Amino acid sequence: MGTLWVKAGHQVLFSSRHPEELKSLVDGLGPLARAGTVKEALTFGDVILIGVPYGAYPQLGKDYAREFAGKIVLDAGNAVLRRDGEIANEARENGIGITSAKYLPGARIVRAFNTMSFRRLADNANRPGARMAIPIAGGNKEAISVAQALVRDAGFDPVVIGGLESARIFAQGGPLYGQDITAQEMQQRLKSLR
Repeated sequence: MGTLWVKAGHQVLFSSRHPEELKSLVDGLGPLARAGTVKEALTFGDVILIGVPYGAYPQLGKDYAREFAGKIVLDAGNAVLRRDGEIANEARENGIGITSAKYLPGARIVRAFNTMSFRRLADNANRPGARMAIPIAGGNKEAISVAQALVRDAGFDPVVIGGLESARIFAQGGPLYGQDITAQEMQQRLKSLR
């Protein structure tokens, strides 16, 4: 996703616990891209895309609570029981959007970019013809507006599903998960679900 945003003209800081491993990626993207630590990324960005194993959310929220406060967080994580443990049951029971908000308190969370692998997203970005739809859900109007713009800048069409509780519809196993369809098709499917 960061690569798509750099190509759209955004400054992006790619982060990792080992930012030196990102050198070849950022060098190939030019001056709008750089690498840094998790704390540097949280300080750098007004918008944060979080794409880590869901089991890491509680510790991230604890370690970086101050840095997450007030940030728009595009939450692309999926809770997988065999990888993430008990938090996956919590996300399934309470809803993944609500669970993310619990572990990243103070962040303005928008669920987005979680419905397919990064490879499928990269292959479908800015495709010819009708763009692929990306479902999003969140409770903050400004955060939703920013997320919609970033979805468009990445080469997709956003479809606002509703508040964070509605993120269940496009969570793993949900009826809109993994759907390579247009915004119009997604809106039609959404009507049939309600």
